[in-house]
Amino acid sequence: MLAFALLAMVLLAACDAAAPAAAEVDGATISSDQLKTDTAMFDFLTSLSGSPCGQPDDGETQDSACVRLTLTNLIQEELVKEYAAGAHLQADHQAVTNAISQIESAVGGAKALDGKLAERGLTRAELVALADRLFLFNTVQDALAKASLTDERVQALYEQNIGDYTTIEVAHILVPTQKEAEEIAAEATPKNFADLAAKRSQDPGSASNGGSLGPIVQSSFVAGYDPTFVQTALALQPGQISEPVQTQFGWHVIYLKSRAVTPLADVRDQVVAGAAGGVFQTWLLDRLSAARIRVNPRYGMLDRATGQVVTVRSTNTDSPFRPTGSPSVSP
Repeated sequence: MLAFALLAMVLLAACDAAAPAAAEVDGATISSDQLKTDTAMFDFLTSLSGSPCGQPDDGETQDSACVRLTLTNLIQEELVKEYAAGAHLQADHQAVTNAISQIESAVGGAKALDGKLAERGLTRAELVALADRLFLFNTVQDALAKASLTDERVQALYEQNIGDYTTIEVAHILVPTQKEAEEIAAEATPKNFADLAAKRSQDPGSASNGGSLGPIVQSSFVAGYDPTFVQTALALQPGQISEPVQTQFGWHVIYLKSRAVTPLADVRDQVVAGAAGGVFQTWLLDRLSAARIRVNPRYGMLDRATGQVVTVRSTNTDSPFRPTGSPSVSP
């Protein structure tokens, strides 16, 4: 009986050795089987958009890069699940349903989706489960942002990015020479500007619209137009017309028709949403630094500075959880 028990222990140990864990996160185990299934699902989902599943390092296969990408997500997911459990948070199930519907539309319907999943040895239930886990990231990100962004911080972010919440309308008249521009500037008023633009502007895109470029968000205007043109326009008060100014396109007379700033109360959720990603990333890197995380070097090692599983450059893999000897990677 003792010999039989010892034999059973040896066989059990052999089974365990055949499939060591992919990683451990604060005592939670990510199995190699789970990693294999999720890698296949990640590869399937990225293929729908024509994107690669991960970026291979030098000498690395695309399959290995996909495994690292998937394991990175699984490690982060354990930290997200831990926070969600403590805060009693769940994924937005309607968002999950909508996402599955979008995938169905992309592949030609529900039946087609089931068929494509089956070709890869996957099921709809596994897809839904993964989507639910991924959307939990969004829920936790929103919760962290709401918990950490005080009214004072939101006000500061709003003011720092006021161009995102400001809409302006600029009109201009474009002519080839300074003399023509000076003549127009001397004649132009808010009342006759549109007529002058229609008659004399050489900008075909705006002349027929009275020279107006249409309402545009100020930050987009800054990013998309000639810097000299932008600087001149934004220096005006609504109703003012500029002196002639030269850009690479010719000579302009610019008229700032309007400027409207949306109050913070109307865009507070937008401000919070815009900052949520940064808040989440800071929280995640803090947790990655504090958590006990061990990665099987067969799949890579964790770079705690970035939160990514990266390739292992050493060939020593005697232990599935060997110390790396570097403070920037998992112990």
